[in-house]
Amino acid sequence: MTTVKHETKQRDSDSKIGEIAEQFEHVFLAGLGALSNAQKVGVKTFDTLVKEGEDFRDKTSKKTESLIDDVQDAIRGMTSDAQSKATGLIDQVRDTSKLDKLHDVFDSRVADAMERLNVPTKKDFDSINRKLNKILKELDGKATTTRKKTRSTAKLKAVAKPAAKEIVKVTKEEVGKE
Repeated sequence: MTTVKHETKQRDSDSKIGEIAEQFEHVFLAGLGALSNAQKVGVKTFDTLVKEGEDFRDKTSKKTESLIDDVQDAIRGMTSDAQSKATGLIDQVRDTSKLDKLHDVFDSRVADAMERLNVPTKKDFDSINRKLNKILKELDGKATTTRKKTRSTAKLKAVAKPAAKEIVKVTKEEVGKE
């Protein structure tokens, strides 16, 4: 009986070892299946992540381009506003009608004050200058005539002196002969 017990124990133990070995084999195969599945899923997951990364980059690029366009539009708007304001200021500076009016008012008030003080105006000085020029021309004309007369008299005297000397010589010679 002991042999039967022993054989039974050995069979039980062999069957348990067989069961454990079978379980280890199942665990091992399950691990290989998980690894195979992980590789398949990993490749799919990797591809999915790559696609999501590309989509994210495209969305980000579009948003960035949109922001850049918005900033450029804002800058163009500010530039346009600045140019229109500058043009408006330049036009105001170039608008001389207001400045001309101011000049006219100033000139008329100064002229009124000068008239009240009996200060001669430019017109008065111009009139005096014209009269002086006329007088100077008249005097110059008379001086020219006087100079001409003086010159012709001097010429006569210059011509007369040598002639008179010759007459005196001739006369002395004639007196000496007599």
